[in-house]
Amino acid sequence: MWSILKKSIWKYKELWVIIPMTTGILLGIRFLGLLQPLELSLYDLFFQWRPSEPIDNRIVIVAINESDIQKFGYPIDDDTLVNLLKAVKQQEPRVIGLDLYRDLPVPKKNNSGYQELLSIYTSTPNLIGIRKAIANREGDGVAASAILEKLNQFAANDLPPDRDGKIRRVLLSLKDKQGKTITSLSAALALQYLKAENIKLEVLDSQKQQYKLGKAIFSPMEENDGGYVRQSLGGYQILSNFRNFQDGFLVVSLTQILNGDIPQDIFRDRLVLIGITAESNTDYFITPYNSTVLGNSFPVTSGVTLHANIASQLIANALGERPVLRVWSKPIETLWIAIWSLASGLLCWSRRHAKPPKWSKFTFRIPRLALEITGLGTSLLIASYILFLQGWWIPVFPAFFALFTSTMVITSYKALSAGEARRRAIFSVIPDLMFNVNGDGIYLGQVNFDSSVELLYPDIENIGKHLSQILPQELSDRHLFYIHQAISTGELQTYEHCICVDGKYRDEEIRIVVSGANEVLFTIRDISDRKRAELAIHKKNAELAKTLDELKATQKQLVESEKYASLGSMVAGIAHEVNTPIGNSLMAASILENATNKFNASFNRGELKKSSLQAYLEKAKSSSEILSANLHRAAELIQNFKQVAVDRSSLEQRSFAVKDYIEKILTSLEPQLKYTPHQVIVQGNANITMQSYPGALSQIVTNLVINSLTHAYQGLDKVGLLQFTITQQGDKAIIIYSDDGIGIANENLAKIFEPFFTTARDKGGSGLGLHIIYNLVTQNLQGTILCESEMGMGTKFTIALPIRLPHSTTLN
Repeated sequence: MWSILKKSIWKYKELWVIIPMTTGILLGIRFLGLLQPLELSLYDLFFQWRPSEPIDNRIVIVAINESDIQKFGYPIDDDTLVNLLKAVKQQEPRVIGLDLYRDLPVPKKNNSGYQELLSIYTSTPNLIGIRKAIANREGDGVAASAILEKLNQFAANDLPPDRDGKIRRVLLSLKDKQGKTITSLSAALALQYLKAENIKLEVLDSQKQQYKLGKAIFSPMEENDGGYVRQSLGGYQILSNFRNFQDGFLVVSLTQILNGDIPQDIFRDRLVLIGITAESNTDYFITPYNSTVLGNSFPVTSGVTLHANIASQLIANALGERPVLRVWSKPIETLWIAIWSLASGLLCWSRRHAKPPKWSKFTFRIPRLALEITGLGTSLLIASYILFLQGWWIPVFPAFFALFTSTMVITSYKALSAGEARRRAIFSVIPDLMFNVNGDGIYLGQVNFDSSVELLYPDIENIGKHLSQILPQELSDRHLFYIHQAISTGELQTYEHCICVDGKYRDEEIRIVVSGANEVLFTIRDISDRKRAELAIHKKNAELAKTLDELKATQKQLVESEKYASLGSMVAGIAHEVNTPIGNSLMAASILENATNKFNASFNRGELKKSSLQAYLEKAKSSSEILSANLHRAAELIQNFKQVAVDRSSLEQRSFAVKDYIEKILTSLEPQLKYTPHQVIVQGNANITMQSYPGALSQIVTNLVINSLTHAYQGLDKVGLLQFTITQQGDKAIIIYSDDGIGIANENLAKIFEPFFTTARDKGGSGLGLHIIYNLVTQNLQGTILCESEMGMGTKFTIALPIRLPHSTTLN
């Protein structure tokens, strides 16, 4: 049992600190009186929220209102008062309270009424007059009628206001300057009324001034009762438990009584209070029912009505109809405040691991804890109001503040704890040594002490020591320099060093950042592995760079080989092409030579005939024509080849007509083209001239045509059309080359210009043709090339080249 209790106490250990702390702070605030205005305002509000009550038929108020004063004057003269008292006395009330100051006669004529008034005072033992026992601002009270004082038929009509002027306390008795105890008017009237009920005041504890009146027990109010704090008290006071002032009593006016316009026996066996209710009189008071925002506010209350209400309260208390308003003792109030603080604390604590609710998009997103705390606050208010109706005034605002303060403190503590836990979790997994040092170089301790970082120097033993006492001088001086740099500039300081530990070298990276006033945070990371890796990477990079250079050299050789292979293919084709006209020429020359020899033999023998001469001439003519035609063809082929070959081997720019030059290139490609069924056409503006490198253009055109012949028509039984279109756009010559072959697959389209990419490697393709084209266009000729293709529809290359290439551009 004890072990379970210990576990529970330890589980909520934070609450056992927060709850007493919160309760203690609130009790201190309450003791200072800072919550008194709020408590009194809620006290007033509870009165105003009370349900309406029936009229108390035991009390009748004779109200001297404004019209009575206008008719009879003020103060009311003795004759008028005599007539009033006779009319009231005639119906035999239990007690008559005269809430009028009559210390002096108020004659009407010849002082005749005053003697009769004194006679009535003497003959009416249940008549109680008033005096003001507490001095006013001028320092004097107001005496009662001398005859009434002599008969001891007077009472004090003083009412104790709070600091805000409201009457919330009831004065039952007080002592005058002579030390004589004077009963208050309300108490005197109530005691006189209750005599008929055989109820008398009994003393229960004279030292504690505890009295019993019927079913009610009265104890004097103390200065810190309820929401009051150090309230100055005089006389015997209790808390008010007022009735609802709205139409609470039977009221008749002076004029109604003197005119006989009152119900029969309205005063019989009742408590009758005579007083002024006229608005022009200053005998008005404010009560908890006046001046409110949330309750039912009534106008200010006349003194006579207030005394009637207090008397009604005392009579109802004695008869058990109304509870005496009481308060809890201070220990119980403290426990009450602590209970609400504990309730909110337990509720918040129980929610610390709760999963957040799943909200729908239509949900009004109020946190569950906020709703629960609001519900607790509402329950507190309702419980306090119900207890108030039962006659208990308990501390509400301290409990409210305890409820919400505990919630905020625990919520904040949870947030801080979660933040601290996250910080510790983060620090614990950081593989770096982290510690604080102040601006003077004093070691303040490790931050991530939960981490498994290897420590070169002990932590706890070095706290408070200077860095120079822990580290070698050179190392501590360097750290101090960067500490001062970080503090002066506010910027992160980063540096590396190499230290020797146990004969082994260790590389470290140090980061210093300002973490507080005159304080920095060190982060030290062991980067030995990183340094070794960097060294290995450096070596590998050197090897890779060497390999890359070798690959580039090999690629260059392959490109050159590809170029010369293309040129060699062209030479072979031209040689084969030239061989035909040369052979024809040789045959014609041989025929001519034979004919000449025969003609010469006939001439030498003298057998030359006209017919022989004619035959010889015909053979000579035909042979000459054959020789001329074939030699011209051979010369044309050689000339075109010579121009293209020179251009390919030359690094010089020159001006040339683009369309004418492409046609010459195609002429040199006729040996490759004549064994295919495909047709090559060139169209466009023949006047477009470029100042550029014709050899590069020759290589581009040759590679495009050869590429189409190699790849475009594989597996197709059709006569292909290879087409060059030349246009000009501004300072650009646009060469569009297209074929109607099988096209290029979409996944290969982005890779066609990459070196060594080919789909015909099994047929001897090197994958350098289009790569060479791309380099020639983009680098040598400073142009752009774009390829478009669709499977089954063919391929199109759009090449844009500057009309005039700057002379500073060199051919690579």
